[in-house]
Amino acid sequence: MATNPRWTHRPEGSNWGDFGPDDQLGRLNLIGPAQVLAAVREVREGLTFSLSLPLDVPRAGVLNPRRRPPVLHPSEKDGQRVFNRPMAGDTPGATDVISDDHVTLSPQYSTQWDALGHVNCLFDADGDGHAETVGYNGFSVGTGSAADGTFIGAQALSVAPMAARGIQGRGTLVDLHRHFGPARRAVGYDDLMRVIEADGADVRRGDILCVHTGLADMALQLSAADDHAGLRNACAVLDGTDARLLRWIDDAGIAAIAADNHAVEERRHALPPGTTGPLLPLHELCLVKLGMPLGEMWHLTPLAAWLHQAGRASFLLTAPPMHLPRAVGSPANPIATV
Repeated sequence: MATNPRWTHRPEGSNWGDFGPDDQLGRLNLIGPAQVLAAVREVREGLTFSLSLPLDVPRAGVLNPRRRPPVLHPSEKDGQRVFNRPMAGDTPGATDVISDDHVTLSPQYSTQWDALGHVNCLFDADGDGHAETVGYNGFSVGTGSAADGTFIGAQALSVAPMAARGIQGRGTLVDLHRHFGPARRAVGYDDLMRVIEADGADVRRGDILCVHTGLADMALQLSAADDHAGLRNACAVLDGTDARLLRWIDDAGIAAIAADNHAVEERRHALPPGTTGPLLPLHELCLVKLGMPLGEMWHLTPLAAWLHQAGRASFLLTAPPMHLPRAVGSPANPIATV
């Protein structure tokens, strides 16, 4: 363990400093040339699957009320809409007709990556007896504001390092939906190992683990007029309170986890009486301790069906986030190639 100017000791089970004192990529460092070449060798048919939902799905904000679906606006010039607008008014004789738009969105509403800054924790990293807000490798996103109070976003651990590096490697899918169906089930270590063994999934160091539960496909089938409340308690979720599951995530050496549900793990809203700690222990392990990004609401169902029919579990995955400086999450359009 290296020394670091931001901390004198690191949380138990963390890898802070292992990839360098200023690293903000975490477990993505495990995807090197050998891992990318191994991923390319998974391409045998030349078929591609987009793993993104339309970014307005779910069509009702029941999973996380503070997030909003995208709202499109036409661009304007001199008070005029620039959408299906002939340019002849600007340049006589021009035959061009121009459309521009802009969008207001919550980057983590639909198919997305959580950047490492999405979750920090309270931890006494400098040994002064007082817990402070810290994230992966002792960084913190900070207050998000400039000296004048203007919001500027994350000072560290944003999606920008992930985007600048790019995310491409070997994806391996674990099909919880095929084994457990649409009912709610907290999947711990024992369940996960049974599914991996039954499906012959070969989870390797540097892989991106893709967890298929069926929730994203369920959301896709609902119209705006349908009742979305059932999404809150449908389909399998990883059990972040299972210590053996968390230990396996660390020991397996996977680089990231992406699921087709909201939050990847069971979203707790309260702690057991008399206890302290994280509401989201899997998030704390992955984002804070290991520097492992999490993908949520990926549309994995068509890919899962194809892989099952082909007797396969792994594929080439290309899934960079948008290069949005200082954001702690980003939409994604992951592409699986088989």
